[in-house]
Amino acid sequence: MRNRYIQTLSALFLSLFVMMAIRIFFLLRYPEDFSELSALELFQTLFMGLRIDIITLFTFSGIFILLLTLPLAILNKTKTRQAISLMWASVLVVIAMVSLGDILYFEFSRRHLSNEVFNLGNDTDLIFGMAFGSFLFYTLGALLLSALLLYLFTRLFRHLPKPVHSPKKAWALSLLVLLLLVIGIRGSITGSKSIGVADAFAVNKVCSGNLALNGFFCVYRSSKKDKSHILMDTPEAIRITQELLSTPNAPFVDEQYPLMRSYKTPQAKPYNVVIVLLEGMGAEHLDGFTRYPELNVTPYLKELSEKSLKFNRFYSNGYRSIFGITSVYTGISLPSGFDYLGKGLELSNLSYLGHIAKNNGYNTLAMQGANRRSYRVDAVSHLAGFEQFYGAEDMPNVEEVEEGREPGTGTYDHNLLQFYHQKLNTLKEPFLGFTFTSTTHSDFHLPSSQYERYPHDLRNYNGYLNALIYTDSALKRFMQKCEKEPWFDNTIFVFTSDHGSGDAANPIGKKLRGEFASLASVEHFRIPLMIYAPKIFKAQESETLGSHVDIFPTIADLLGWKGEFSVLGNSLFDEKVNKRFVLFNGGQVAGMIRPEGYLIYNYKDIVETNASDPENMLRQLKAVSTAQAHLIQTNRWSKP
Repeated sequence: MRNRYIQTLSALFLSLFVMMAIRIFFLLRYPEDFSELSALELFQTLFMGLRIDIITLFTFSGIFILLLTLPLAILNKTKTRQAISLMWASVLVVIAMVSLGDILYFEFSRRHLSNEVFNLGNDTDLIFGMAFGSFLFYTLGALLLSALLLYLFTRLFRHLPKPVHSPKKAWALSLLVLLLLVIGIRGSITGSKSIGVADAFAVNKVCSGNLALNGFFCVYRSSKKDKSHILMDTPEAIRITQELLSTPNAPFVDEQYPLMRSYKTPQAKPYNVVIVLLEGMGAEHLDGFTRYPELNVTPYLKELSEKSLKFNRFYSNGYRSIFGITSVYTGISLPSGFDYLGKGLELSNLSYLGHIAKNNGYNTLAMQGANRRSYRVDAVSHLAGFEQFYGAEDMPNVEEVEEGREPGTGTYDHNLLQFYHQKLNTLKEPFLGFTFTSTTHSDFHLPSSQYERYPHDLRNYNGYLNALIYTDSALKRFMQKCEKEPWFDNTIFVFTSDHGSGDAANPIGKKLRGEFASLASVEHFRIPLMIYAPKIFKAQESETLGSHVDIFPTIADLLGWKGEFSVLGNSLFDEKVNKRFVLFNGGQVAGMIRPEGYLIYNYKDIVETNASDPENMLRQLKAVSTAQAHLIQTNRWSKP
C-alpha cells in the first residue's frame, strides 16, 4: 500500500474493528444483561456504539490521522510515518486495555467505570493480585493484543507513499480530513454540544447505554464532568429537599445550613452500638432477603434476621465500598462525580457519626479486613471521630487455613471478627464500633475446601456463593462469642452491606435458581439491614424504605443523642417523616426510589421507571441532587 490515504483508512478501519470487537465480546460475555433488547434496538445500540468509538478514536488519535495525510515533505519519510503510526497504535492500546478492564469490572458492578478509575491507586495490591492471579489469562491476552496491534500498525506504514502530484488536491483532501475529524469528535453536525454519556442511550433502556458505551469514553468523559450537578434552581431545590426530609421530630435549625437538624428524642439508655458492614452482600443473594429461590448459602444470617428488626426495602446509595463507608460515616449520598471521603469530600464541613457519638460520651472503634491504608480508611475513620482504627496488619490469624490458601489481600473475615470481638471487650461502655469485612470481595480466596459447595472459582458466581457460605460461618462464630459477654444485653447490632451485587441473573446464577421473572435493575442496589438486640427490640419485619444515609440519624434517634447534624436521611423509627426516599448513583445514572416506585435517570432522559408520575419523581431527584451538591460545594452542608 503506497497510497497515504489507503494506509490511513486501513489503520482507521482496523482501529474501529478492534473497538467494535471489544463491544461484541462484552455482549457475548454478558448476554443476559442485554436480552431485553429487540433485534432493531440491538442494531440501534451497536450503531450508537460505533459513533461513540469514532468520537473516542478521533478525540485522541485525530492528530495522528491528520499528520499521516498531510502532504509535507518532512512527514514523507518511512521512519517518521511509522513513529506517528506507533503513537496512534499506543493510544489504541490504551483505549482497548481500559475498555477490556471495564468489561471485567462490569462483572462485579454491572456498570461502567467512571472517574473512580483515578482512585484505583489506593488498591494497587488488590488490582495486581487479580491481574496476575484469577485474571492472568485476560492479562496475557491483553498483552498479546497490544503487541499485535503495534506490529500491524508498523506493517501498514512500512512502505513510503507515492509522491504528491497535485499539491492543491492533496491540501484540499487534508482540509476535508480535518473537517471530518472535527465532526467525528463532536459526534454530530448539528447541536451546540457534542455527544456525551447521557446521549449514548439509543433506546430508553439502561442496557442500551451500557452496550453502546466503551469504558475509555466513560472514564475520560466523567473526568471532565461538571461536579456541580445544579439541575434546577437551587432555592427551589433546597425547598423541595426540606419538604421531603421534614419531620417534627427533627426540625431544621439554621437558615445558613438549610439541612442541619437536631433530634428532639429524649435521652435514652446509653446502649452500645456495633456496626458490621458486609462486603458486596446484595440482598438478592441472601437467604431471608432474596426475591429469587433461596440457595441456603447464608442460613445463619437468615436465622439472625428472624430475630431482628429486619428491613426489606433497604438500599445502598452507591456502588463502591468507599461510597458506602462515606454514607454511613457522614449521612451523605455521594453526588456522582464528587470525591469521596478521604479523597477531597472532607474539605467541606461535614457531620460525622463518630464525632456525634464522642460528644455524647461514647468510646469509638473502627477496623476493616483489608489493609489499614486501603482507600485511606484509617485516616477517614479518625477524621470521622473513631478513636481507634485497625487493619489486616494488626490482626492475628486464628482461622484454620489449609496449606496454600492464604488470602490474596487483607485477612479472612473470621480473623477480623474475632479481633473485633476482642477489641470491643477492651472498650469502656457505652461504645460505638464499626467493622468492614472483605472475604466476599473478588478474588474469592477461602481458608478451607469445606466451604466450597459449588465448583470454586476465584471470581465467578460459584466462588461468590462459596464466599457467602464462609462469611456466614464467620458471623455465626462472632455472634456466639458476643452473646456470652456481659455487655451483650445492652448492645444494638447493626448488620448491613456496603453495596449490592448484580450477579444473580448471570448464566450460573440463572441455572442454579431455575426460571424466574427478571428483576428490575434497581434490585441490584437492595441490601440487607438487620438491627439485632433481643433484649431491647422484638423481632419484626419492616417495609420502611431506607438507605445508608438513614443509619446515622437512626442511631442518633434511638439513643437520644444531642447535637446538630446534617444528613440526607431520617431515622427509620420516625413515623412522622414526610416523604421517604432513596437517592443512589450508579456510574452513568442516578436513581430515586420512593414508596410508590422508582426512577433511573442518565442526566438527560428517564431510562427506567415504574412510577405513576415519573415527571414529579424526576423533579424530586433533580432537587435533592442539586441541593446536596450545592450545599457541599458552597460549604453550607454543616457547621464547622
